[in-house]
Amino acid sequence: MRQRIEFPAYLPDQLPGNVLTVAQGLYPAATGYRAAKSFQAITDPLSAKFRGGASFISSDGTAYLLAGTANGLDRLSGGAWVNLLVAMSVTGRWQFAQFGDNVVAVNGVETKEVDLVAGSASTLTGAPNGVGVAVVGPHVVITQADGNDYLVQWSAFNDHTAWTPAVDQAGFQPMLTGGEVMGIAGGEYGVILQRFRLVRMMLTGDPLAPFTFQEITTNFGCASRGSIAQAGRTVFFLSDRGFMALDDGAAIRPIGNEKFDQTFRDSISPEDYDRIWAAVDPKRTLVMWGVEGVPGTVWVYNWVLDRASTLRFGFNGLFSGFESGLTLEALAVLYPDLDTMPMSLDDPRFNGGDPRFYVVGADNTIGALSGPNMAAAVETGWLEPVAPNVARIRGAWPNGDAIEGVRVIVDARQRQGDMQEVRTSGDMQPSGRVPLRASGKSVKVRVEHVAGAEWSYLTGVDLEMDRAGLRHGG
Repeated sequence: MRQRIEFPAYLPDQLPGNVLTVAQGLYPAATGYRAAKSFQAITDPLSAKFRGGASFISSDGTAYLLAGTANGLDRLSGGAWVNLLVAMSVTGRWQFAQFGDNVVAVNGVETKEVDLVAGSASTLTGAPNGVGVAVVGPHVVITQADGNDYLVQWSAFNDHTAWTPAVDQAGFQPMLTGGEVMGIAGGEYGVILQRFRLVRMMLTGDPLAPFTFQEITTNFGCASRGSIAQAGRTVFFLSDRGFMALDDGAAIRPIGNEKFDQTFRDSISPEDYDRIWAAVDPKRTLVMWGVEGVPGTVWVYNWVLDRASTLRFGFNGLFSGFESGLTLEALAVLYPDLDTMPMSLDDPRFNGGDPRFYVVGADNTIGALSGPNMAAAVETGWLEPVAPNVARIRGAWPNGDAIEGVRVIVDARQRQGDMQEVRTSGDMQPSGRVPLRASGKSVKVRVEHVAGAEWSYLTGVDLEMDRAGLRHGG
């Protein structure tokens, strides 16, 4: 007999049953999982450790890729790094916000501006330093202004260069309750994320008091400033209660509770929360939280499907951006023979502006998850295929499009709490069958794909088995 197991959601925090306890090296799909590509660099290494990145599009359509480092600020131009700012000493992270054809960049040391038309960078005279920045309506807003952990300050109306309080609607607001300001999300309204509360920053239309501040939560906030990511009107972040989504500046949704929050907490100490990076992959409707390292771990959440998975590889950072445009000279370096180029010169990737999820490699190169497939694995919780009888498993048939590089491992026990007996494994044969020999009432099934194997989806596995008695040998 055959029994099909459709792979369910990755819910490692739940009790054993119809869940996956491992979903690594792949992305969640509506039915099953899709292959994840490995890191592939598209730039040379930066001259210093990566401290933050972003990309922007100017009014003339030019796409800019910016990378903040411990020493300054670099721009990718024609496939090579160009120094915009040097001789700095940045120990925190760079944050960026576009205001017209200018980008305001904060780093905890000195606020800078990048002129996207001129392709130059300079000190933004008169602006406070800070650790967070966003555009809220017609104002640029900086958090932890001038080293004050609780101060939010904003620019004059429609002018990112004017910061004198009470002049042309510029001003500031001390956040007297709620603890340290961890970050800010912008748009038609702002969301200020404090350590122990969230606050909505609303435009009033009153020149004398341009903003009001309304509490969203009063008993929890953001536990990691690096965990904040924004997708449209939704803000994602890590709180002391787990991963959260704030919709439309009002509705809080716990997205990891009884799913993967506890597993995440077990994997990282709160003292290491400053190692977290967060970014959105808009093409795949994914938000990803990565704990940098060699290897590091990335927690993937699809907000449309409400399903998760993990990735594991070495990296130093994550950020969202756009494809950078390439000149013909740069194309000639990449493709010396244009006749062999695998795409047309009209391809939008050469004009820039195509949304992209960027990864910073362990060697401080910047690239994307576009290489060969990662090694991948899924593992079920305890199943009882023919309860209350013992299942005698003879083989397995993975349900996916891989034709090689697949292994199935079965852990079969009479009682789930028994000491592990024999884990039986087998490789997929040309027929698609994986020969196995295992016997037990409770069964865990693990399917692995080796790194570099060609495949795109995996939905489940068929177990080939017989129904035995109520115990081994019965």
